[in-house]
Amino acid sequence: MRTYLLYIVRLVALMACLAVSIHARLLWPSISLGAVLLWLCASLYSRTNRLLYAYRETEKENERLHARLAEAERQLQYLRQLTENVDTALFVCSTDGRIDWMNHAAKKIAPPSAPEGATIVSTTDSKTIEAPSGAVGGAFLPPHILQAIADHAEVVDGCALSTVLLRIDGQRRLVVALKDVSMLMQRQEMEAWQQLIRVLTHEIMNSLTPIISISETLSSSPSGGGQEGAEAFAVINRRCHSLLDFVESYRQLTRIKTPVKTTFPINELLEHITGLYPEVKTQGTGQLTADRSQLEQVLINLVRNAYESGATEVLLSANGEGEIRVKDNGCGMSPDVIDHAFIPFFTTKPSGTGIGLSLCRQIILKHGGTIRMESQQGKGTTFIIQL
Repeated sequence: MRTYLLYIVRLVALMACLAVSIHARLLWPSISLGAVLLWLCASLYSRTNRLLYAYRETEKENERLHARLAEAERQLQYLRQLTENVDTALFVCSTDGRIDWMNHAAKKIAPPSAPEGATIVSTTDSKTIEAPSGAVGGAFLPPHILQAIADHAEVVDGCALSTVLLRIDGQRRLVVALKDVSMLMQRQEMEAWQQLIRVLTHEIMNSLTPIISISETLSSSPSGGGQEGAEAFAVINRRCHSLLDFVESYRQLTRIKTPVKTTFPINELLEHITGLYPEVKTQGTGQLTADRSQLEQVLINLVRNAYESGATEVLLSANGEGEIRVKDNGCGMSPDVIDHAFIPFFTTKPSGTGIGLSLCRQIILKHGGTIRMESQQGKGTTFIIQL
């Protein structure tokens, strides 16, 4: 701006001098002043053009910058939505365990604040350190998770654990990710059991079929050893058929169809169960989306198990959020039984086959849901299904 003022002052001065020269009829001074005036105007015009060009380029760069900022803002919003809605728990915390940020899934894991006097485990040099007294009152990672990080554990509480140590604004920050892999592990476990059952049933049935055929032929043959031989072959045949039925029951675990989901009222499902078991208490409203026949099979199995465990009261409840509970006041289960309850072939009943709960879990897994149990000896058992 100062340069332009100088140009204008010079221009005015030259124009005044030129006017005086023309008025005095001085030819050569007038020509010289006119030439200088033209040069000054040309210089001012050139500089103005350069300034306008620079201004237009600045405007374009400003527009490009705004576009990049808008794109960065969209990406930031997308990243925020992504981190808030993924089912992986994400934490950003200091090395003493104080949480700076966490997503929605992480809020289900982290306590609201650290208890006073608590010892917080950090990954700093893989050592255990105490949280500073001034940090009490903020949100902290649970100590057992920090201890798992310090121990370089890969799984904690059924969740895959991964960590990254970063330096943000000159300070070390720990990024922690916890992914629930319990359902994946259950699926893999069930697939392994299914493969084992397929192999066993195939081999057993391939052996039983010719034995049954031969025993039937020999039991009716005149040369089969008389009355005693016929009775012996009849026993073999009968036991083979019994074993065949036993093996066939396990094949159910490998023949579950893909659920055909529909939406139906909860009260209709509850009414069907009470039609079979009138003594069952029910509660729940709303709608569920599932394969109704498969879900009924699961609930019937759980209710029947409850009464077989000695229960006198069974409460079946459901809600529109996809949660179903079967609670009884039976004998309950020991911790060891709870750990093995869903494993195929495991049973505590003298005449049980060990496929009931395994079948229930496989049906729920095929629905993309989970089934778990809470039990205490002498106080009953509760099965919780989340579709």
